[in-house]
Amino acid sequence: MQDSKSLMSRVLFLKYITIMAKVKHIIFLQSAHTATDERVLFHQAQTLRQHGYVVDICGMDNFNEFIPQTTDVYIVDTPRALWKIRHTDAKIVYDITEWYPSKKNLRNLKIGKTIKAFLMIIASVWAGWRADAFIFGEKDKAKPFQFLFPRKKSLFLSYYPDLDYISPKPPRNITNQCRILYAGPLTAEKGWFRVKELLEISARENPNVEFLLDVISKDNLSEIQLLDNLRISRLGFMSFQQFCDQIVEYDLFLDLRTIDFENTRCLPIKLFYYMACGRPSMYSNLSAITSGVPDVKDCVALVNDLNEAKDALKRYVTDSKYYQQQCAKALNLSQTKYNWANIKFDFMKFIDDL
Repeated sequence: MQDSKSLMSRVLFLKYITIMAKVKHIIFLQSAHTATDERVLFHQAQTLRQHGYVVDICGMDNFNEFIPQTTDVYIVDTPRALWKIRHTDAKIVYDITEWYPSKKNLRNLKIGKTIKAFLMIIASVWAGWRADAFIFGEKDKAKPFQFLFPRKKSLFLSYYPDLDYISPKPPRNITNQCRILYAGPLTAEKGWFRVKELLEISARENPNVEFLLDVISKDNLSEIQLLDNLRISRLGFMSFQQFCDQIVEYDLFLDLRTIDFENTRCLPIKLFYYMACGRPSMYSNLSAITSGVPDVKDCVALVNDLNEAKDALKRYVTDSKYYQQQCAKALNLSQTKYNWANIKFDFMKFIDDL
């Protein structure tokens, strides 16, 4: 009897060792994003942990203190992060969601922009050569790496939200009052001044509609009562879960960023969160949207100038049937197509096969 128990214990121990031998350890090493970045912490890392992986995240807030360690897979977001672990036997995945170099990389330089841009391009090519595989957030950012390294394993993993974090509410009638959200820096490049001008024009032309604009931004802004029917309030910075809880309170979302070489090739992450609320949004006519996710035009007003934006906003607040249809289309697209559940198993298989 004792021998039988001993044998059973050894069998269970061997099974445990076999299972543990298959468990992969993943380290996300990020020099351009924080450890609480929603794409990593609430989507990729959470999914890996749910499927038995051991996951650690080092973000930009403690990047300088990171000491390379033994692991199975590193997922890095910049050449700088990869340089930190350049001597390793682990598999390296280069997760590309940012332009490198980007405009923000080249601001306030002590050396010439041309020189730094050239050096950063060299670093990016080196990172592509050193990496074993790529994750691409969007097609335009994939092109140079697919051209230079066509045989390397890659995965397109877009910015779709996990719908468990968002609880949409039924749409309201907005013919008398429209609650609007702008989320981002208060800069000309990101379209803040165009948003403000659009609402001033619309409030004057639609005096019977009250426009309430909330701003989620790290930048300072005092509450402004610009007109009798136009008020602007700042909510300040929010955590990811606070953001998801807050955005379901709005009727419409605005993002009128400048259409330039970089912006038009960047697919906005928040677009998919706004759709998950079951609400329409208005964006500058970015090629990353029209070519990358063309079917969202059914619930996103893509505008080229203030006149088009003014007309689109007027239709939302005067045509209740049209607005309700736009809300329904947004929610349907989010729940049937643009959500994390539809792509997370591709991500898991990609990591499993490394």
